[in-house]
Amino acid sequence: METLIIKAKDKSELAFFLELAKRLGVVAKTIDDVEDEMLLRAMENNKHTPTVDKSLVMETIHNILNDR
Repeated sequence: METLIIKAKDKSELAFFLELAKRLGVVAKTIDDVEDEMLLRAMENNKHTPTVDKSLVMETIHNILNDR
């Protein structure tokens, strides 16, 4: 897969390029879209980590704040 990065000068130009890509049948995503997908993937991966008791979290935060 090849990647092309185009920096639009304003929102209307960005909309133009996105519409052009759509009409050409190619996949086009903004950097924001890519970052959102990466964040979602990370959040979904963290869903499967063990849970921690709220009191332990609060105690850790308290200890961090008092160590200053």
